[in-house]
Amino acid sequence: MQPTIRRFTGTKRTVRVGPLRFTGDEHAALQEAAAEHGYKGESGFTADIALAFITGRFTANLPLSEDRRRTHMFRAQVLRELNRIGVNVNQIARALNSDLTPPDVRDRLDELHHLLDLIAGALCEPAEAEKEQAA
Repeated sequence: MQPTIRRFTGTKRTVRVGPLRFTGDEHAALQEAAAEHGYKGESGFTADIALAFITGRFTANLPLSEDRRRTHMFRAQVLRELNRIGVNVNQIARALNSDLTPPDVRDRLDELHHLLDLIAGALCEPAEAEKEQAA
């Protein structure tokens, strides 16, 4: 079934979204696909695809969105575990401050604190790389 091209209803699209950026090859493929579907330019073609996707008339597996969802779920799980570890660290700190613990526990607590810093740094690196790619 060939999709129908949106007919001009008298309502002009005036709100801009973007600018969208493509590589040279991607842009050429977009122009070719728009022409194949009877569009004069890629702008209306791209807008119609986006609107069809939003309204559910067009579906596609978007691996990027699935990867982002999985990354978000992973980070949420890691943060929950880090929170649990933090609760344990607070209990250890409370015990250390009670003067009823052996001195070597303080060294282990320092090692644990260092490991938590390394984990937090590693979790921030992917987010910083995403920000750099977006810029």
